[in-house]
Amino acid sequence: MLVRRKLLLAALFALTVGCSGLPTLTPGILSQAEEKWSAHKPAVYRLVFDMSGDRVETGRFEVEVRGGQMVSLRRNGLVIRPNAGQDYSMDGLLRMLDQELSLAEKPAMVGAPAGYSVYVNAKFDETNGRLIRYRRIVGGTSNSIEVNVLEYVQ
Repeated sequence: MLVRRKLLLAALFALTVGCSGLPTLTPGILSQAEEKWSAHKPAVYRLVFDMSGDRVETGRFEVEVRGGQMVSLRRNGLVIRPNAGQDYSMDGLLRMLDQELSLAEKPAMVGAPAGYSVYVNAKFDETNGRLIRYRRIVGGTSNSIEVNVLEYVQ
């Protein structure tokens, strides 16, 4: 019965992911995106993205970057100062995805029960490698995260 339930859940998940048009994130795909971003990233840009999930506080982030450094950060309209190591620039988001891929290899680290997997999906701009959308779903538990880039202006 448990095996049948797991197979049914896996099939439903595969159908949902397949219908969303969001490709599976792999180390190779992330590496290609990082290479494109490194080759094309502008010195100055503005980025607005929404982050939501089961275990994160939903927020809209507005980031301004100059010379590769965040010079302005707002969360839900309020100016915030990030803690050391927090980077909400495109470079920071790409580093976060690298960490997410590492966590996906160890499902128990993000709360997945034995036998369940972590599913990571992402879409990148084909020209410059910037992130457009990211989603992580942890099988067998409520521990998802989603990042949707709403605005990117050079």
